[in-house]
Amino acid sequence: MEKDRSEAYDLSLFEPKRQELPASGQKNNVIKLTQEQLDKSRRVKIQPLHALATFLSMAVVVGIVGSVVYGQAQLNELTDQINTAQAELSEAQSTYTQLKMKSDSRLSLDTVEEYAKDTLGMRRISQEQVVCISLSSGDKGEVLQEDGSVLGSLWNWIQNLLS
Repeated sequence: MEKDRSEAYDLSLFEPKRQELPASGQKNNVIKLTQEQLDKSRRVKIQPLHALATFLSMAVVVGIVGSVVYGQAQLNELTDQINTAQAELSEAQSTYTQLKMKSDSRLSLDTVEEYAKDTLGMRRISQEQVVCISLSSGDKGEVLQEDGSVLGSLWNWIQNLLS
């Protein structure tokens, strides 16, 4: 029991309706607007204060963007300088280490002893080169300290504390 309904498939129902042409046969291209619509469609008069405010706000925005870009450029330059300085420091430390090792190898005890033997004609100390000296009981050295005033002894005590 199926009913035959053609409304669902009638596409003419969804087409826009045509407007009737005037009786004279010519199209009327004149659009009538109300006074409110006319006021909306008119050009806006340029107001100097609004234009100045817009210009100043744009200048501030351009200034801020310019300062940020300039700051980033400065940051990049400083970063490059730091990287260059760190590379130079690393190279200098490497050179220092090489020179230090070279210097240490030249000044080792074996090298100094060999230089003393071969070039200067020296030899190691032996027992026969040692001479013992004995002093008689009457010969001795003493350090005499002057007996000063109370201020002098106080001054010496302060100096001893600081040294």
